[in-house]
Amino acid sequence: MSILFALTLFLAAALSFVVQPLVARQLLPLAGGAPAVWTTCLVFFQLMLLAGYFYAHWLSAKSFRFAVLFHTCLVAGAAVTLLNDASFTTTFLAPDSALGDQLESTPVLALVLGLLRTVGLPYFALATTAPLLQAWFARSQRDPYWLYAASNAGSLLGLLAYPFLVEPFMTLAEQRWDWRQGFNIVFWLIVLSGCAAAHMARQPKPVDAQADSERPSAASRLKWIALSALTASLLASVTAHLSTDIAPMPLLWVVPLALYLLTYIITFARWPERARLTVGRLAPMAICFSTIALLSHATEPMAVVATIHLAGLTLVCLLCHGELAASKPVPQRLTDFYLCLALGGVLGGSVNAIVAPLLFAHLGPIEYPIALVLAALVRPNRSLRPVRVFDFAAPLMLGAFTYALSIVVPRILAAPSSDDVANQMIDRVLRGGLLFGVPVAIGFALVWRPLRFALCLAAVLAVGMLTQSRSNHTLLVERNFFGTLTVSQAGDFVVLTNGTTRHGMQKLGEDPPSPMMYYHRAGPLGRVFAKPAQTVGVVGLGCGAMAAYAQPGQNWTFFEIDPGVVRIAADERYFSFLKHCQAKYQIVLGDARRKLAEVPDGTFDLLAIDAFSSDAVPVHLLTREALELYLRKLKPDGRLLLHLSNRYLDLPSLVGRGLERLVPVVLAEHDTASDQDSGKWASIWVIAAKNKQDLGRLPFFTPVRPHPGPIWTDDYAPLSGVWKRDDD
Repeated sequence: MSILFALTLFLAAALSFVVQPLVARQLLPLAGGAPAVWTTCLVFFQLMLLAGYFYAHWLSAKSFRFAVLFHTCLVAGAAVTLLNDASFTTTFLAPDSALGDQLESTPVLALVLGLLRTVGLPYFALATTAPLLQAWFARSQRDPYWLYAASNAGSLLGLLAYPFLVEPFMTLAEQRWDWRQGFNIVFWLIVLSGCAAAHMARQPKPVDAQADSERPSAASRLKWIALSALTASLLASVTAHLSTDIAPMPLLWVVPLALYLLTYIITFARWPERARLTVGRLAPMAICFSTIALLSHATEPMAVVATIHLAGLTLVCLLCHGELAASKPVPQRLTDFYLCLALGGVLGGSVNAIVAPLLFAHLGPIEYPIALVLAALVRPNRSLRPVRVFDFAAPLMLGAFTYALSIVVPRILAAPSSDDVANQMIDRVLRGGLLFGVPVAIGFALVWRPLRFALCLAAVLAVGMLTQSRSNHTLLVERNFFGTLTVSQAGDFVVLTNGTTRHGMQKLGEDPPSPMMYYHRAGPLGRVFAKPAQTVGVVGLGCGAMAAYAQPGQNWTFFEIDPGVVRIAADERYFSFLKHCQAKYQIVLGDARRKLAEVPDGTFDLLAIDAFSSDAVPVHLLTREALELYLRKLKPDGRLLLHLSNRYLDLPSLVGRGLERLVPVVLAEHDTASDQDSGKWASIWVIAAKNKQDLGRLPFFTPVRPHPGPIWTDDYAPLSGVWKRDDD
């Protein structure tokens, strides 16, 4: 019976984690590929998980025979909805469908309705499995909580299997077929589990009659919700910080989520008291190191900085999940327990995805510091201490001391005299250690008083973020659904950044401004625009630097998905490229692929795709279908230009493979020359045309000879075979 229940929970959890990226991958090319697609899918699945846990809590209070029969019918109905492959695809989002029309006006509603129609019932059935089957298992008078570890182990397998075992070797159609077969297997395992539980039950008493005396208190429920919400918010914060500010590389998001699931497995499988107390001592230290790394804006060495943040996440999750495991109720009340955990997960995820962008629109991502401060309050076996005046006086004094250091330290430590990376790193470590390491160490000396320790960290974080914002000459911070945009002054330049990715730069006092960075006139782009183009389309606005190449009489169209980017590029206080644009131009707001589909074929003389400067690549803009769309929008003698600079992926080879049967020749220039004084950066550009002679004279551009590898399509787009080689 134990093996049967563990196997059922393991497979159900694995399927529930595999279906999430599977469905989102189907939505991307049809729903525009916006980041909102991923966020909407995440919120939908979290809400469905909460609904599933509520259903399990409701059904566990019914008679056992009714519960088994009712749930079997539910799962059978979900299996029937998967019989027709069309019901499991996203054809409902086709442009000629009613829901497809809603994507323009109410995209979130359209996506939620579409998800409900395709995988809503099957995912709901899987979401109910963990709490419901554990409640059935508890009827055999055995401890059911170890099965939660088996469920999270299945989730971990599904998480790791999709990017490394499923996506590289299967098309979406094959993935859908295999997932349906897996769901059918889980259906029969659930039926067998219900029969086994009925046979093995020894005390078939009503649940409420068994556990009325041990009903969880409101304080216990609040504790479960708070701890679950804290770790969910910290997971989202660390993932966003790593993938935006440290290393925006593909698949990096898998690592923190895998560690998060692993902590659930460890704490609910077997978590001795000694380990619980040890983690309680180590977690505050990890929180301090994460605080120093965060305030110092440390990014190098990347492996060390990432390890600091991941270690902090792991230890805090072990601490909080260990407290959850230690405070779990009697088995008869486990559905109440899991319902609180699910509610906390939804609240924690919603704070980062929805609430924080609205409340902190001009403060940047501060939910990570808030999560660290709240985590500093958590202790194992620690009763509440009376609040004293010094609990508030100590943080105020420490905040004043940190502010004094922010004035003194920059005067003591002069800026490094050379541009050597090692010298700059040493200087950053010294400044960070003196400015923030010393105050945090003083705060750690008060760790035995959780409230005092947490408030001291809050004071250091508040003062540190305030002084850092001033010293970095931050001019504007704007946060919305698509991320956090920062406009700052760096020397003689005004820079637009999102995390560690710079989207544009302009020299102060230059009127009209000259294009900088990847768009410098001495780089590949200057050579491309040497040949005039009457009608120009640009995917990706940035700060509007490409507009510097516009000539009178031309027509330009910019496609930009982020309204915040449009507002900043048009604000003359920061950037004036659009102000001095000599051509007639328009800005089309929305996902480029969907908006380009509405443009008549044969429109552009030059179409420039500049959406890949970040190392996190929008896959749907590089598939074979996307490349075919770009070529259709060109005039017969038009040219297609793509900016493919990337630290991790060999995008020129990928594009070369995708275009080799569509155009006669694909040229690329790997411009490695950079000049920080003039604002010129190294870059990689690829150009193609329907006829070779239409490319014109392009010195330094050479034919692309792609390495063997996959051709991305809307149905098949694995990262394997696209990573850069050592000789690239």
